[in-house]
Amino acid sequence: MSPPEVVLQQVARRIVPPEKERERMLKLSERLRQDVKRILADSGFQGRVTLQGSFARDTWLSGETDLDIFARFPSSMERGEWTERVLPAIRKGLALFNVIERYAEHPFLEFHVDGTRVNVVPCYDVEKGEWKSATDRTPYHTEFMNTNLTPELRLEARLLKKFARGIGVYGAEIKVGGFSGMLIDTLALYCGSFMESIRQASSWTRGTLLEIGKPPAVLDMKKREPGVDLVVIDPVDPDRNLAAAVRPERLWSFVAAGREFLRGPEIRYFFPPQFTRKTNHQFAERIRVSGRELSAIVFKHRALVPDVLWGQLMKLEKSMVELMDREDFHIYRSTIWSDEKIESAILLEADRAVISSVKMQKGPPVSKKEDSQSFLQRHLGARDTARGPWIEGDRWMVEKKRRISTIADLVKASLREEAYGLTIPKQIGESLTRTMRVLQGRSVLSLLGRAGFDKSLWEFLEAKPSWLKQTP
Repeated sequence: MSPPEVVLQQVARRIVPPEKERERMLKLSERLRQDVKRILADSGFQGRVTLQGSFARDTWLSGETDLDIFARFPSSMERGEWTERVLPAIRKGLALFNVIERYAEHPFLEFHVDGTRVNVVPCYDVEKGEWKSATDRTPYHTEFMNTNLTPELRLEARLLKKFARGIGVYGAEIKVGGFSGMLIDTLALYCGSFMESIRQASSWTRGTLLEIGKPPAVLDMKKREPGVDLVVIDPVDPDRNLAAAVRPERLWSFVAAGREFLRGPEIRYFFPPQFTRKTNHQFAERIRVSGRELSAIVFKHRALVPDVLWGQLMKLEKSMVELMDREDFHIYRSTIWSDEKIESAILLEADRAVISSVKMQKGPPVSKKEDSQSFLQRHLGARDTARGPWIEGDRWMVEKKRRISTIADLVKASLREEAYGLTIPKQIGESLTRTMRVLQGRSVLSLLGRAGFDKSLWEFLEAKPSWLKQTP
């Protein structure tokens, strides 16, 4: 096992952009910035065009950077103009590239040049604190970091960023729900080094509050927002939590992986091994030893902006799990797979795929006369009463026939009947109802070979983070 300094030196050699790559990216970024500037001028729009994000802060990783080109418009411009006039004009001017319109919470354009993803993002050119859109703070973030980050701290930020990426918690997009680039850079600046960041994180508790220039504190739990376990004050907006969008499992994965790294530093935390293909037999054996019933709810859909698609899939997954729990299927774990183009699936593990054709229903205490009478009138002799009512302890009880006794039938019924209370997201609802199919047990293996499915299924069945190594 190598000392942490040796591991970090090995990582640094691979993630710090070499001079040739820097020169290439600088030329590309300036050419594209000038292109956007010219397009806006030719179209009659007043806007300042600047580079932002990790590239502008010089905390980007070799071979993994995005270019964020921001167009800053006067606050007098109506936001509707961005989608109706500005972005269409830029898209037309960049017709040489395959430009995609991205409209999630904030509208922007995306395209790829020489393997580099480029985002063109509109924002308002406003004074600090007078924010009108979600991206207005970004230029101030860049200015702050460029003033405060030293070359040494930029390396520490890169190490922290690569660590977060290696353990699967880097990225603020909905699919990941992890650490944004700005959050990582702020942690590096706050703690002063990669190792100190990991050490401090290993001791975080729920409600940890971090603010540059102040010692760590614990947030008053009564004031803490539900589900927000870490508060990192935005250095350009004291009313904003940079960690607000980090999902609990990503936050605590970062904490736990950091502890493991401190116990045994290895380069695999930064560069995890590639997923190796598994045979059908290996998958079937993993399903068998899990002792659970595996199901996949698979359906087609139209192409959507990734943030929109994953938001819709997560709503569906949550509602589906709640429905199945209500109907006594007891879902232990669930996850989502998507090729992000035309097909997605919700994977579920339940204690059983088929349940009893009858269920027990508890009635009111016998001491409550009117409630008891109402209960007896409703269930005594009813068509769906299998047995009873009878008295158990001080309460009435009755056994009722189930309409649905399999997961597959429940899913189908929930799509037909609103009474089941399934939340069907609007933008995938029609295709879900039309194309949905339920696969169970080994039949799920018919999906193997689809983009990313094998890896998603194996990790789901293994139920262990890839960074968690078995202790000899």
